[in-house]
Amino acid sequence: MKISSHPTDKKATFREENKHQSCFPHWDESSAVRSKPYNYDCSHVNSESGEPLSGNWFFPAALSFLKHPLLADLTSQQVQGLLARNLISFLEYTTLLEHRIVNRSAESIAHNYLPVTIPHDLRMDALRLYTDEAYHAVISADVSNQVAEIYGIDLGGRKFQRIARLEELIENSQHPELGWFLIGFVSETVITKEFLKIGQTAIAAPVYTMLMDHLEDERKHSQYFIKMFSYIWNRLAQEERDFCALQLPTIIQECFRLDSNILINDLTDVGVRKEIAKTLSMERNTKIENQKRARAGSVATLHALRKCNFFSDPRYAVEFARSGLLDQDATLFRG
Repeated sequence: MKISSHPTDKKATFREENKHQSCFPHWDESSAVRSKPYNYDCSHVNSESGEPLSGNWFFPAALSFLKHPLLADLTSQQVQGLLARNLISFLEYTTLLEHRIVNRSAESIAHNYLPVTIPHDLRMDALRLYTDEAYHAVISADVSNQVAEIYGIDLGGRKFQRIARLEELIENSQHPELGWFLIGFVSETVITKEFLKIGQTAIAAPVYTMLMDHLEDERKHSQYFIKMFSYIWNRLAQEERDFCALQLPTIIQECFRLDSNILINDLTDVGVRKEIAKTLSMERNTKIENQKRARAGSVATLHALRKCNFFSDPRYAVEFARSGLLDQDATLFRG
């Protein structure tokens, strides 16, 4: 005679199947931007020049065009003006990205909108990440506003076409909820690469502190999305995997396409002639340059894909090779 399992045994089995180690242990105490003291006051600047008293407003490595021969005559004040504007763009974009992209992706996990059922513990982590990102948005907007006031910059004039393009891409796709997750996965795995540039130069103390606190959280967020991608990928139907393979290269490329108007406006704002600004923008916004940035910036994303055997299907490697993200001999990237 078959003996039925005791109800408590079923509950224990359910709990065990849904138990996953959190990516955010001691979350209430360890989330950096939310739990650390506020040390992001940017008011200590040179009152005449608007420059920070020590370091740069942003890391010059992010503005490779500063070494262009056409900008050889820039003054230090103009350079700081460009760095400040780049910082503002970075923070304003981050604010939008956290709210409209990453947290939309976290919602798809937390509320079980994906085609794969997500265990409770992983959905709770999505809610923790959602909360962290809201704090990041607040601090990013705060520091951006402080620097904008120092330079008299109108924040309302900055429109980020990349956000609009990503939203349009997903809303018009066959699997929008899965698409939102993919954008979150890409956004959170490429952003840490950007933050790692911070240590390569001297940045004004409050900006440096804010960026490093942000990076401390983003490392955990990146690991969470990598873990989630592996969990979801191994449970997707073939048609859903094909969708991911088509969408991911496009999403990665979009994350590294320049907003030309912002660059042109920043250059002209500090006194660069418009024809020079347009030349610099066109040189940096070619297909080849965009592919170079995408390939260099998506190293962690591609590594995560390899770890879960994403490229075991040679068709997927070919799609990435066509986008310039992998070498043309894509069979080298299988498995």
